[in-house]
Amino acid sequence: MKRFTLLLITLLLAGSMALTACTGEVASPSGDLPSGDTVSTPWAPPAETPATWSEFDLNDTWTEQDTHINLTPENTQKEWQGAKLVSDDLYIRAEGTYVLSGTLNGQLFISADKTKKVHLVFNGFTVNNDTLTPILCERGDKVVITLAEGTENFINDNKADYVDGGATPDGRNAGAIHAKMGLTINGTGSLTVNTVYRHGIVSNSNLRIVSGNITVNAKEEGLRGKESVSIRGGNVTVKSGDDGVKVNQADEEGQGFFAMEGGTLQITTDTDGIDVIKNVRIVGGTIRISSRDDAIVTEGTVSIAGNPVIRLQAESGSDDSDAKGIKADGDITVESGTLQIIKSFEGLESKNASVRILGGKVNVNATNDGVNAATLLSVEGGALYVTTGGDGLDSGGNIHVKGGTTVICGSPSNSFAPMDVPDGCEILVDGGFLLAYGSLSAVQYPAQKSAQSFLGTSVSLKKDVPYALRDQNGNTLVTFTPGENALTLCFSSEALVAGEYTLFSGVTPEGTPTGGVYTSSTGGEEVATFTVS
Repeated sequence: MKRFTLLLITLLLAGSMALTACTGEVASPSGDLPSGDTVSTPWAPPAETPATWSEFDLNDTWTEQDTHINLTPENTQKEWQGAKLVSDDLYIRAEGTYVLSGTLNGQLFISADKTKKVHLVFNGFTVNNDTLTPILCERGDKVVITLAEGTENFINDNKADYVDGGATPDGRNAGAIHAKMGLTINGTGSLTVNTVYRHGIVSNSNLRIVSGNITVNAKEEGLRGKESVSIRGGNVTVKSGDDGVKVNQADEEGQGFFAMEGGTLQITTDTDGIDVIKNVRIVGGTIRISSRDDAIVTEGTVSIAGNPVIRLQAESGSDDSDAKGIKADGDITVESGTLQIIKSFEGLESKNASVRILGGKVNVNATNDGVNAATLLSVEGGALYVTTGGDGLDSGGNIHVKGGTTVICGSPSNSFAPMDVPDGCEILVDGGFLLAYGSLSAVQYPAQKSAQSFLGTSVSLKKDVPYALRDQNGNTLVTFTPGENALTLCFSSEALVAGEYTLFSGVTPEGTPTGGVYTSSTGGEEVATFTVS
């Protein structure tokens, strides 16, 4: 069925191109994939995250009958029920709740029966250690740390002589807080972990954060859960020389994931922000990442649902040569929420699978490709805005726009196109709103069999000049302001039908712009006339 344009008047103007993003109405996700589209795994309605939360994880209470240990110069006590102070080290060897306050200039060592749980309450507690792991949970079923309300707690790992690949001294593990079993942090107080040795907080199993105000300053990784890292709430700030969050094992079903359900996670790192071996699932909360490499990277899938707010800034070196906003081997799916990639080499990249925008609002700024998919790149709802120095949308299979809003502000280079697919694949527009502009020589337009009419043509667009496309009755279909000069335009919406259309320049926009698109406009001078048949 259609729908190409016959250009009657064309004005050409050479120039560079770097356009601002634009917006439109959000549509609902549409149905099944059409024939010819492929996706590595069928999409299913969103489920809860893979994280699990037991009653013990959520318990942040204690009583006067629990073991209270106050480590002050005035306190000469050396033994408590289940605990003993030997020289400068505190040993806990039994199940129970231990309320800790004061300062320990040594090591807190947990070694209970492997079936027993230990509950630590930090009630204004500081651990300083210059030689060993400040807190080492050697044995037990699970450890929960509760941060008491209104308290500040500090763990300081001051040993700075680790050499990569070197021998590890006895009693020394990678994390300033290191648990060889599951570790959970809850409560409403604060915890600051400083380490010049290696990692901040480590679990050899599952690391879960329920709540609390947690700050980690680490020489290497900030948070490390060997099998998973889950965040339910709280405020977590990580500054690290290596990955901000790391998950590196998926030997069994249910391992290898990062889950974010609520709270705030802020990461500043010299390498990857979140590095996960399997799946990333974000359904709530706020994530802010500033990384010198990929902001989020996984060998599995990335899915975003619920109502999270995610802001990513990924840069490496002066030319941002390889930093991706989100990089996955598997599918990347955005169902809802807000995702803003304010800087990246490539915004979204699925190395072996698909990228699907089903809803929400996604804003991508990239010096190379904006969105790159190995198989299918599909916009089915929500809004996708791309500003790029390379290809705007780049797919190894089809590009399919079926709903929502897609705006592509393409590269000035003739080596790139606003939309790019290989030979044998197609760009299909079967619904939604599409506005794309950029360079001319490599441009690709939608296939004629697209169900929705489209306009695709060469035309000169000047930087910062507002334009409007109007039908023969003077109705405005779109008003937009390019950020730089462009030489090609592609537009499609349900309002575009067979007929004659005129492009006006120097119009007077009306309404508040969102990313360069206005609600309406008046006036202007005729630039070009097009016929859609």
